Amino acid sequence: MLHTIFAAALIASLAVIPTTALAQGAGVNAGVNAAVTTPVGGVNASVSAKVTAAKAKATKEIDRRIALLADMQARIQTMQKVTDAFKQNLSAAVQTQTTALQTLKTKIDAETDEAVIKADVQSITQSHQIFALFMPQARIAAMADREVVLANMMATLGAKLQARVVAAQTAGAEVAALNLALTELNTKINSANTQAQAAVSASAVLSPDNNDKTKMAANAAALKAARTNLQAAHKDLQDARKAIQTILDGLKKAEASVTATTTAQVQ
Repeated sequence: MLHTIFAAALIASLAVIPTTALAQGAGVNAGVNAAVTTPVGGVNASVSAKVTAAKAKATKEIDRRIALLADMQARIQTMQKVTDAFKQNLSAAVQTQTTALQTLKTKIDAETDEAVIKADVQSITQSHQIFALFMPQARIAAMADREVVLANMMATLGAKLQARVVAAQTAGAEVAALNLALTELNTKINSANTQAQAAVSASAVLSPDNNDKTKMAANAAALKAARTNLQAAHKDLQDARKAIQTILDGLKKAEASVTATTTAQVQ
């Protein structure tokens, strides 16, 4: 039946979502810092070969981060179920980071003081924590959004299945087990939505730590909480999928029983 085909397609779409913790990117290679060591004899008036190499490395790292931010910005715009306020805040944060990195790139390109370049290079990872914060935050939001989309699809299917259960009951079928499965389905869908929203809320508080240990700990705790919420949401949807399959199997038997009874009565 159409509902059965739709359910099978929906169940197949529920792929396992990786929620393992994202490690912070390696950042600018340690060799960059070594490359900007003040040369013996004081600061050279001209830009040394080492400084040129440091600039090239820094530019590469900045460009890589700007490209990732652009991808993130595009992904944010496709989110369907997070609030408009969250999307706007996350989008604004991404744009702020992009602009700051572009400004830093221009500054490094024009700089000749090795000590200043070294500080600028360090700020790429310390102040612009793309890999540690912004990428995980966007990915958490995107996964939560996908969980909610799937939950809504399941809710739509659940309403159709409930109508079939009612029809089967009206026709005389025993549907007690089906009603229990429908209750389980609705419970798991609601829980998945709650957990997904909690993941978004937990990740919303992330901000660059600038080597502040207290802030580092708060960010780590927020990321852990968000990932735990996503895992719980995914488990809820897996359970909801099982409930849908139970209902489909039960409806086949119930409807077949009703058909057989009706046929026998006609004969």
